[in-house]
Amino acid sequence: MLHEILLALSGHPSPLFEDGNLQQASKGITSGHQFPLLSPSERSLLRSIGELSELHRKLRNHIGQIASSHESTICRAVATAIQQVHLGRFQDKILAVEGKILTKDPSVVGAYDIVPLAGVVSEFEDWHRQMSWYWEMACFMQPIGMNSSNSSRSTGAALVDRLRSEQQTGFPDVEHAAIELNRVAETAWLRQLASWVLYGRLPAFGANDFCIRNSNSEAQASASFVKEKSLLPKFVSASTASSILFVGKSLNQVRRYGRQKKPSGPTTNQSISEGDLASVHLQQLTALSLPIVPAQLSRAISTIRLSLSRNVLQSLLPMQMILELLSCLKQFFLLERGEFAVTLISEADNRLHARQQSLGRLLQQDPVKALQGLSLKDAEFHQTLSQTWKTLAAQDEDVEDDIREFAQRHLTLSTPVDYDSRPSTSDSVYGAALSLSHIGFNDLLFPKAVSLGLDISPPLDLFISQKEIDVYASVNAYLLSLKRAHLRLSDLWRRTAARRDSSAARNISLLSLDARERMRKRRVTTRKFWATCSAATFLLSETTAYFEGEIARESWSHFEDWVKEPLLSDEPDISQTEASTSTSPAPSQRDPETLASGHRTFLASLTYALLLNDITYTKELRSLLGNVDSLIAFFNRLLEVQQKLDLERDASGETGYTLEEELRLSLELDRARKKVDSDLKSVVSRLRQLDQERIGSGRYLNASPGDSEFEPWKGGGVDRLLMKLEFGRMVEGGFDIV
Repeated sequence: MLHEILLALSGHPSPLFEDGNLQQASKGITSGHQFPLLSPSERSLLRSIGELSELHRKLRNHIGQIASSHESTICRAVATAIQQVHLGRFQDKILAVEGKILTKDPSVVGAYDIVPLAGVVSEFEDWHRQMSWYWEMACFMQPIGMNSSNSSRSTGAALVDRLRSEQQTGFPDVEHAAIELNRVAETAWLRQLASWVLYGRLPAFGANDFCIRNSNSEAQASASFVKEKSLLPKFVSASTASSILFVGKSLNQVRRYGRQKKPSGPTTNQSISEGDLASVHLQQLTALSLPIVPAQLSRAISTIRLSLSRNVLQSLLPMQMILELLSCLKQFFLLERGEFAVTLISEADNRLHARQQSLGRLLQQDPVKALQGLSLKDAEFHQTLSQTWKTLAAQDEDVEDDIREFAQRHLTLSTPVDYDSRPSTSDSVYGAALSLSHIGFNDLLFPKAVSLGLDISPPLDLFISQKEIDVYASVNAYLLSLKRAHLRLSDLWRRTAARRDSSAARNISLLSLDARERMRKRRVTTRKFWATCSAATFLLSETTAYFEGEIARESWSHFEDWVKEPLLSDEPDISQTEASTSTSPAPSQRDPETLASGHRTFLASLTYALLLNDITYTKELRSLLGNVDSLIAFFNRLLEVQQKLDLERDASGETGYTLEEELRLSLELDRARKKVDSDLKSVVSRLRQLDQERIGSGRYLNASPGDSEFEPWKGGGVDRLLMKLEFGRMVEGGFDIV
């Protein structure tokens, strides 16, 4: 019987512990010849051994399946460690008990060479809890009945987090086992990490379980790496994960594009090869203690990132290239180059006017074809932008403009695309939240949503991402819509026919009494219109000047000075230490990830200062801009009808339709004017509320400490805009218009 017990504990099937016998023994049932000589206490002891042997057998089979088929190399490593080390210890324990029985050890063998069953059971008492815990971990890695293609299996990161939490259960044996298995799991994770951080390659095995993956298909030539937060262990902070993604993607681009450009600034060491640099970086990873301490991992990754920037990235992404990109963003997205905005608005209006005329003719010839061509195409947007570049080039034909040429190659004007919210190298972590209002301003330039875009190609994506370009596009549409409304309102004063009656050019004494009365009524009717237009023009002009001339310009100058500021690092370059080169610390540019982090902080503070994250304000402003367009459209149409009516009266042939049309348009114009008046009050009212809300620490966007080395510009404020608007307050009937 002892022989059967030891064999059963080793994982072999035994008739002693068959399902039927075990259940009857546990219930104290002895039918026929089944264990007639066993006492109830012995049956209970036998049941305890049977449960342990059955758990060992199931665990061994399940662990073997995980070690051979699990897609996570971390889970496979842990399963192999349980199978070979921990279950091997259990097998050694069985052999040790067998050795005691054979050598008649007094601790197991009693008088008359009798081996008490209770003594054998007590030898394995401590293994019940460990076996149950191993079985729980095995089921966590792969639940019972899950095949290799099932998505319910555990990831390596989840297993690491579970093992780290199991170290605090309070049981010393479980804690010791969890620490050992966690070392195995973290070692496997570090091997995956080393392949990415040292060479810029995804792990050869278990790449689907790694926190970095290629979002593009294998058929695509370019690689676009993204970070999967669900595959990151919890001990990896957000900033460390950003650096991991940045380092690996930088190495991938270095291998793909090589050092094609010479460095534009001083570098510390250009002689060290990439192989030697990888060897130096490997020492940083091998120096980590297990279990991994988050601060040590963050320090090691930061050291690798700085070393990579000083030795490689300054040649791949020099400061001149970054400044060229920033100049393009400042001049064309933030409208520092005002002629670009004015020309783009003018070209868009001309294209819409020509389109309306062509559609009018086409409606008379082929209505079906005309209706099919109502929607605007991206080709028309591209033509508008191309014509804008031609106009600007004609204005500066004798001047070479590198920034304009760069923008002409990379800028696009097209329908915005809904991208997946995927982080790239530079946007893998955001120190300051970029939560913009959902109110869009990109459907005012054209009657269809259209946005200015920028093609980001390597190595520029080490510094900026598509997500940030989308934010710039929102800011550009916001500022462009304000400038467009201001230009259209100002243009009304340039139209002579809008301010003078067509008959006024003749001698007033020759006009009939009816004509004089008609002119007087029109002047009285349009007096409120001109007052509203004047108030709206003042608000838009002051708002545009405040946003473009103060907020955007000053904050950008502050950020640009920070980017150009030479950095004298006190930290030695680890590659220099290993290469035994003695050079004094020299000023150098900040590494691309630090610049990208500062750029994200700047962009977040800029959108906050531009009030783009306030839903109420953007909603009221968007309503104002839309109603301004309606007001101008009704006024232009009314002006055309009045001129037509004057010609008919001069020819003594006015029609009733023209009179009705004039009356209808007058009513519509008055309604549109009242809507604009209401929107003006709502916008100013919201500005006053924001002035009361943004006080103290809420006056400026406060980024969390340590998120970025860049400190945003803190100037301006809603109170400054309100102070400017107070000078233009107009009162009508006791109510403020502005």
